[in-house]
Amino acid sequence: MTRRKLVLVLILAVLVLGGAAGFFWFGNGNRKAAFRTAPVERGDILSTISATGTLNAVITVQVGTQVSGTIRQLLVDFNSPVKKGMLIARIDADIFEAKVNQARADLESTRAAVLNQRAAVAKAEADVATAKANVVRQEVAVRDAQIKFDSRVRLFREGGISQEERDSAQAALDSAVAQLDAARASLKASEAALEVAQAQFTAAEAQVRQKQAALDQAQVDLDHTFIRAPVDGVVVSRNVDVGQTVAASLQAPTLFLIAQDLTKMQVDTNVDEADISRVALDQEATFTVDSYPGQVFRGRVVQIRQAPQVIQNVVTYNSVVAVPNPDLKLKPGMTANVKILVARHDSVLLLPNAVFRVRLDSSIGGGPAGPRAGGPPGQRGPQAMADGRPGGRPGEPGARGGADGGQQRVWVLQDGKPVERMIRTGLSDGQRTEILEGLREGETVVVGLQSQRGGSGAPGGPPRLRL
Repeated sequence: MTRRKLVLVLILAVLVLGGAAGFFWFGNGNRKAAFRTAPVERGDILSTISATGTLNAVITVQVGTQVSGTIRQLLVDFNSPVKKGMLIARIDADIFEAKVNQARADLESTRAAVLNQRAAVAKAEADVATAKANVVRQEVAVRDAQIKFDSRVRLFREGGISQEERDSAQAALDSAVAQLDAARASLKASEAALEVAQAQFTAAEAQVRQKQAALDQAQVDLDHTFIRAPVDGVVVSRNVDVGQTVAASLQAPTLFLIAQDLTKMQVDTNVDEADISRVALDQEATFTVDSYPGQVFRGRVVQIRQAPQVIQNVVTYNSVVAVPNPDLKLKPGMTANVKILVARHDSVLLLPNAVFRVRLDSSIGGGPAGPRAGGPPGQRGPQAMADGRPGGRPGEPGARGGADGGQQRVWVLQDGKPVERMIRTGLSDGQRTEILEGLREGETVVVGLQSQRGGSGAPGGPPRLRL
C-alpha cells in the first residue's frame, strides 16, 4: 500500500469515528423525557394492623373423669353433637358397685346398733323411774317410822311402854333410813346408766351418719363412672378408647373436648408490641384462611389481653376478635391472617406511594432543588428522594400507617416539567398515602420516568428513573 492510500484510509476512519461519536453525543442531547404520572385524587384510606391468629371456639369445655378405671363404653365420637347431661362414656363400675354394697351393709349394721342403743336408753329410763319411785316410797317409810319412833319415845317417857318397845321403834326408823339411802344410791346408779346409754345411743347415731356419708361417697364415685356432657355442643376431640385405663389420682385426665357453640368463633391474634397501643375494643377486623382463598371474613375486637406472649423473642399480645360462623365454614385451629382497622379517613387527598420513590437525574431538569427530605441541612441538588419511615420502603411513608407521615418530597408536573414540592403526609395503607398539605386535587405528580428519543419510544441514555 502506498503512502498516499494509507493517509486516505486513516482520514476516512477518523471521519467515521467522529460521525458516530457526534451521532451518539447529539442524539443523547436531543432526548426528551416522558413521565409516568398520577393525579392527586380524593378518596378513603384505611390504616390496618396485620397479625396472624388461630380460630377457636368461644367456649371449649374439657370433659374429664374424677375416678380411675377402665373405659368400658364410648357413646360419642368426633363431631358428635351432645346435649347437657347426655351420657357420653362409661367407666367399669364393678369395683364401685361393690363399694356401694359394702357401705350400704355397714349402714344397715349401724342402724341396727342404734335400735339396740335406743332400747337400752329406754330400759335405763325405766330403771331411773323405778328408782325414783322407790326413793319416794322409802321417804314415806322414813316419815312413818319417825312418827312412830317419836310416839314411842313420848310414851316411854310417860311410862306407857317398855324400853324394848322403844328400841323396836328406833330399829324400825333406822331400817327405813337405811332403805332410803339405798334407794337414793340406786337412783344415782340408774341415772348414771341412763347417761351411758344415751351416750352410746348418740355414738351409734353418729356412726349411722358416718356410714351414710360413706355410702353417699361410694354412690357419688359410682355415678362418676357415668361420664355426661356438661354443656350443649359438639365433640371436637376424643382422647381415649374403649379398654384404656385412666388414672385420676393426681390430675383429672381429659377424655373429650366439647365446643359449646361453633356458630360463634373467636380469633386469638398475636399483635406485635409495637402495634398493640393502636388496638382498641370494638375495632373492625377482617381475616382470611387458607381453606377459603379470596373469601374475607369479618369480626370485631372484643378483648385485649394483658398477658404477654413471647414468640421467637418477639413480644406479642392476644387481641381476641369475635367472629360469627353461621354456616360452620370456620373450624377450630385454622390459621387466620388478620387485619385490624385502627384508623379510617374519608374523602381525603391521596397519592400512590410510588411518588415517594422517584429520583430524577440532573439531565431531566425541573424546578430548583431544595434540601432532601430527612437529609442533612444544606444538601441541595437536582435529585430528590423522600426518606423512608420504619416499616416502609426507602422514600415512602411507613407501612404501619401512622397518623402523620411527616415531610416528603415529590415532583409535580407543570408545563411538562417536573417541579419539586414539599408536602406533609398522613395515613398510609402501604399502597397509598394521605396528603395533608402541599398538593391540590387534580394536580399531576411524577410516579415514574421513561426516556424517549425523538418520540421513537426506544429507551436509553442518561435520563433514568431510580426506585
